[in-house]
Amino acid sequence: MSYRLRAEPRGAPATVLPPALGARLRPLVPHLTEEAVDGIRRRAEAHSHPLDPTYTETIRQAIGTAVHAFLDRLGDGPASERSDTVTETFRAFGAGEARQGRTLECLHTGMRTSVAAAWRRLARAESIDRDQMAALGEAIFAFQEEISAAAAEGHAQVRGAGVEALRRRRSRLLEVLLAESGTEPDPRALSTLARAARWRVPERVAVALLPQEDSAEGAAPVLPSDVLADLDRLEPCALVPDPEGPGRLRSLERSLRGSDAVLGPTVPLERAPVSLARARELAELVRAGMVSGRGVLRWNDHLPELLLSRDTDLVAEMARSRLAPLEGMRAPQRERMADTLLAWLASGFNANEAAERLRIHPQTVRYRMRQLEELFGARLREPGARFELELALRARRLLGPSLDE
Repeated sequence: MSYRLRAEPRGAPATVLPPALGARLRPLVPHLTEEAVDGIRRRAEAHSHPLDPTYTETIRQAIGTAVHAFLDRLGDGPASERSDTVTETFRAFGAGEARQGRTLECLHTGMRTSVAAAWRRLARAESIDRDQMAALGEAIFAFQEEISAAAAEGHAQVRGAGVEALRRRRSRLLEVLLAESGTEPDPRALSTLARAARWRVPERVAVALLPQEDSAEGAAPVLPSDVLADLDRLEPCALVPDPEGPGRLRSLERSLRGSDAVLGPTVPLERAPVSLARARELAELVRAGMVSGRGVLRWNDHLPELLLSRDTDLVAEMARSRLAPLEGMRAPQRERMADTLLAWLASGFNANEAAERLRIHPQTVRYRMRQLEELFGARLREPGARFELELALRARRLLGPSLDE
């Protein structure tokens, strides 16, 4: 097709570009192409990314194709194959740039440089009037928009496919690392999978169980790039490299945007399934209401609760045995006395500090402790017995007064 562009207001006669304009400009194509390539080369070198010869030739051919196609459209002869296929050509160019991990900056730089050079040449031509220059400007910018859109489309298609392929490879790597088969993955196979997933293999990791995201709640969290995550699992989780590193936990919390998660212990990479199992233990306590908190809850911060919940029958028997002196009291009184004894033990036998914990008067603590000393006798003065009492009282607080039954 030839360009017949309107330079006047709508309804006015259209301005037609001189039919021979394309032929007059065609000898300039090599010069315009080289000027564009030089501009791209200078820009790349300024950013310490010199172009290799093969890529330079690819850019030269792309710009030459674009300039020739534009001149074909000016109407200096029958439509050529370049004109008919220019959209497909630049869609393929954009796809090629994406496969190489490059942006379209070189194409845009080259087109701007060649257009500027052509414009300077045309501005000195005496046979082109002002209206024709305006029409030519419209044609140039329309053509630039067309090939840029085609290149962007090809680039986006490959990038989209590449992103999805990378996501699948990273999910596969995560599946291998968390497999609970009892055997460690082969180091060579793991190295191959990690390279394909573009993931640097760390020495130590921790597994985080993530919240089940409702699609109505908003977009999924964007986790740090070195975190392996799969939000489509029945049990959404993430493998966090070097979790003890500076700012790692803060970075994970920011990515979760206030959502709650549980983080298993830090382990060597080959023991990642152990971290997952530990994270599950903590998640179960959170669901049961035995552990509460916001943000990322760390397994290491809740070891007493995890220990006491491991064998509830055994803990219940210990609590009934060690706290038997309280059995004769009514339930409300038994609760008060148990809380007072735990606060007193946790405060290092300091009545004032225990009173602060309980938000009562120190004399009340002393009065209750005299009663407790009568009930428990010498056991309150024996370190081993005090340890068992505190353990039983903490288990009672964690698992509920049902331990009394």
